[in-house]
Amino acid sequence: MRTPSYTMEINYFSQRNAPIRSNLFRSYSCNWYVTVYPKGNGINTHMSMYLDVANSLSLYQGWWRRAKFRFVIVNQSNVARSKRLATSYTFNKTWPNLGFKKALRLTKLQEEMFLVNDKLKIEVYVYVYDIMGILDTHVLPEKKDTTVCVNGFQVLDSQVKSANIIFETYPETALYIYPQDPQLKTAYMNILLRIYEILYNNPLEKLTESELSKVSKDLLDLTQAGFKLEWLREKLEKASVERKKLAGYEAHALELGKQLKNLELMMCNLKAEIKSKAES
Repeated sequence: MRTPSYTMEINYFSQRNAPIRSNLFRSYSCNWYVTVYPKGNGINTHMSMYLDVANSLSLYQGWWRRAKFRFVIVNQSNVARSKRLATSYTFNKTWPNLGFKKALRLTKLQEEMFLVNDKLKIEVYVYVYDIMGILDTHVLPEKKDTTVCVNGFQVLDSQVKSANIIFETYPETALYIYPQDPQLKTAYMNILLRIYEILYNNPLEKLTESELSKVSKDLLDLTQAGFKLEWLREKLEKASVERKKLAGYEAHALELGKQLKNLELMMCNLKAEIKSKAES
């Protein structure tokens, strides 16, 4: 059996609304990516998916690629019932993508067990049999995670759950931020998600003073950029209180340890004195 050109795994699929773009991948000296619309592209009954030529606008003016490709939406409970979609197409500068608007009816995702732990798996097979123009000469670096748009921010696939929790629980968080540059927005969101992971996924009393100090500084930077983070500031204050309590307990335990050592030394001296008197 032929190995897939690329395998795309999408976590928390039923929670997704925005289009999901895969990592770039390489097949037949050409670079590609896949775009999936979890709730359909202009249709709300089916998921949609497309194969795209990477960096199509920067390629040689007269380029085209004739290719056969196939999507396999894997039924992880019964592989034999996987959905297979195949076609051939001449990709060019005017039409750099092609796909299937009605790739799979949304009701079938759950009914026929395509999702396992809310994860969808898609295999992509690309066979290029004719090319005009300069090929993609650079080899793409391997990436470990997909980037997904959540509430206008690009986040890693592994961070989607945390980002969704933030925006659903505290919708005012990023309503009034100042930076609109995509890279800067992504940098700020990475900081916010890191703080969230630190404060919500770790025992508060175990956080060090240096970690709390760094979180406090980062929170100030995000607030100055327009983020509304009162809820996160309250969590930080709680962590600081827990840390001070622990520091107090540690200091008390240290003092008790010193007192115990002094008592042990006194007992040792007393025993030596009693023994000395008994021998004399």
